Amino acid sequence: MTLKCYEHCCSSCIALVNVGKTEGIIPILHGPQACTFGNQIGSMFCRPSRLLTVGTTLHKSEVIFGGEENLRQQILNVYNQYKPKIILVISTCVPQLTGEDVSGVLTELKEELPDLKLAYCQTGFNHHFATPRGSDVSWKAIVDVLDPQERVENSVGLMGRAGQDADSLGVLTSFIKEAGITAYAFPAGHLDEMAKIVKAEYLCPIQLVPYQTCKALQKRFDSKIEYIEMPAGVLGTSNFLHGIADLTSSQKLHDIVDREENRVLPRLKIIQDQFMQEKPKILLVTGPSNETSVAKILAEFGAEVMVVPSMRNAFAKKELQLLRDQYKDRFLIQEDEFDTVLQLVDKFNPDVVFCDFQARVEVTPRLIPVLINENYLNEYGYDYALDFGENFFDTLRKPVFKEWREMMDRYAGDQNV
Repeated sequence: MTLKCYEHCCSSCIALVNVGKTEGIIPILHGPQACTFGNQIGSMFCRPSRLLTVGTTLHKSEVIFGGEENLRQQILNVYNQYKPKIILVISTCVPQLTGEDVSGVLTELKEELPDLKLAYCQTGFNHHFATPRGSDVSWKAIVDVLDPQERVENSVGLMGRAGQDADSLGVLTSFIKEAGITAYAFPAGHLDEMAKIVKAEYLCPIQLVPYQTCKALQKRFDSKIEYIEMPAGVLGTSNFLHGIADLTSSQKLHDIVDREENRVLPRLKIIQDQFMQEKPKILLVTGPSNETSVAKILAEFGAEVMVVPSMRNAFAKKELQLLRDQYKDRFLIQEDEFDTVLQLVDKFNPDVVFCDFQARVEVTPRLIPVLINENYLNEYGYDYALDFGENFFDTLRKPVFKEWREMMDRYAGDQNV
């Protein structure tokens, strides 16, 4: 058994982040006080503070005798005061362990509050390996209570990764709409806009996460799932948009992609020349599923990458195979478990490491630049890739690390001890 020192945050936190950015939905975190506090604090950096999140803050007696009445009362409190369209109950580990009848509570309240839609998902230890699945299961719960709307033929729905994508997909939808194609973005900043996803004929995931959500939409609304590839990097964005143009028989969108490539390819060539000169080796360790998309961008620039993927679903398998085929031995995939991130550092000998916060303390003594996965979200479209590439080496602060290494060699001997 591995040491398990590199673990993700709780999937309950990710579910809270996910729906906490959409107005019209209020999540209730059903669990102990520590769960409520920790997950609210952990999610505040990526959800608007003006949007409410609530917890049941279960006490010891409720763990023993059941917290169903607490949950019932909190749902009534939230509904009577705020009148949300949907309340999502996020059930953490403790209610699942004690066998609380959460579904029974919701069934009774649905009769009592017919104007309220109640959704329910189970998080916590159900998704310990791939924390981003907290996004997927919470979205699936929302999809399960959406109302049908009239289908718009030849329309596309872009399926994002998490709540952070809300209202930030214009880097893709602007081109699609310019071509005269109806496009819907999921998620969106308001429930009314997000709910339009049920009108889309085609669902086109832009990330690896929303597999269950797409399946739920397909089952309930007969949507067609078309995984093209992640629109990360210049080539990935073009391939994604060309794929949508093929789906919708839109020559205009093909022409728009050609126009955009004429705009961005000269800048991409300059970036690739710099990466060819530097020849960086970059390790990207499981994050909120952006470790694979950021690796995709870096591989296009010319870096040699090793990625530890967080997602293993059908979307991930297809994407990783595309990347293997395209970049060959410059795109390495580590799927075996590991003890520490330093173990991977010793194996790959990277110049840069992308990882989550807790691994920085491992890697920093090696004086290797460490970049935090959560700081590189919304990584879609042409201009994100160009900005990322043009500023990448400045971000590393290589002269500072060089000076530190020289000082360590001068005063402290072997820096790896």
